[in-house]
Amino acid sequence: MMRDLMLLVLWLLPACRVKNRLLSMLGHRVAPSAIARSNLVWKVRTIQLAPRSRIGRWNLLKGMKEVRLAERATIGKNNIITAHAAYARLQGGARLVLGEHSYVTSRHGIDCSGSLLVGAYSALAGFGSQVLTHSIDLSRNAQSAYPVVIGERSFVGARCLLLGGGELPARSVLAAGSVLTAAERSEQGLWAGVPARFKTAMSGRWFDRTIGSTTDVYLPELDETIEAAI
Repeated sequence: MMRDLMLLVLWLLPACRVKNRLLSMLGHRVAPSAIARSNLVWKVRTIQLAPRSRIGRWNLLKGMKEVRLAERATIGKNNIITAHAAYARLQGGARLVLGEHSYVTSRHGIDCSGSLLVGAYSALAGFGSQVLTHSIDLSRNAQSAYPVVIGERSFVGARCLLLGGGELPARSVLAAGSVLTAAERSEQGLWAGVPARFKTAMSGRWFDRTIGSTTDVYLPELDETIEAAI
């Protein structure tokens, strides 16, 4: 309990190298170049922030076994990221893992009881999406949890619902407002609808980028792309 209280206070501090060092002394693994802004963190066993990874302001992280961000991975702000307390004690669940250059934007609700695994260069984008990894198994009368997997170089649009056991293939897009269920999926491309079904193949420079963030801005009225405008 004392460790949890000390970590709670530390995580409320602004980002700085001293904070990173103190967090590491208490059992988290935070690289000196990582950015760990003010967040509400309670009973999270391990947080690993690789070099140049980033957690933005005022996220709630609670009841997790592991939160792991690879190099240059990013969590935005005002996300609610939690797991049911039972899964933090049991084998396999309560994990959030972001691959290199991947990102979660802002204002999402993420239940990590069964874990959320985000591949390299992928994005849980927009805002208002919900990840629900655990529910009641009616046939067994028991709580059950399954991981949600977002494949490498894939994109999840705004206000999607991702259910336990759902997997978005690599180099794919889940259209805004869609529901990803535990159905079999292998085709790479656009998935949309309730439940999400394969629509068409996709291509574009985004899928082949070498850095996570997109800073160019396209102006439709001018049919012109402004480089490094953000």
